[in-house]
Amino acid sequence: MAGMLEGKVALITGGGRGIGRQTALLFAREGARVVVADLSADGAKETVGLIEKAGGQTTSVIADVAKPDDITAMMDRTVEIYGRLDCAFNNAGVNGAMVGQAGKRTGEWSEEGFDKVIQINLKGVWLCMRAELQQMVRQGHGSIVNTASVAGLTGFRYSSGYVASKHGVVGLTKTAALEYAP
Repeated sequence: MAGMLEGKVALITGGGRGIGRQTALLFAREGARVVVADLSADGAKETVGLIEKAGGQTTSVIADVAKPDDITAMMDRTVEIYGRLDCAFNNAGVNGAMVGQAGKRTGEWSEEGFDKVIQINLKGVWLCMRAELQQMVRQGHGSIVNTASVAGLTGFRYSSGYVASKHGVVGLTKTAALEYAP
């Protein structure tokens, strides 16, 4: 497995399924040592198995991106195993349907549902970035990609919490780029 990420260490949240899993597999094919972080131990284990079957180096970390202690443990484990972090893909997230808000207009969303989406999709990205940036500043390099979606650029009916969270991710990402890219 050699490619443009040869020898790099990549951390992928939400790596247990979907876009996160496919990204983890691609990064491994390109030569990265991949840390698969997910709330689902089964999903993370399955992704790790697919990477190992293809000859890649990988490990999994069970983490809830909405919990600061989980993020600290995730970063500690990454650096403990691989010594650094070169790439991070903050991909873990939920939509309104996943928190019981499917088909609800803005004024019908529950406070609990709205808070849960913001906690995972926006604050979770910030918590991950804060930890990742601290490590990357220490080592003098690194790259971060955050999943937003077209919902970070426009509105959608029945998706107020999700759209708000993804607009926030876009703004957070732009701000961090201005602060850290130089």
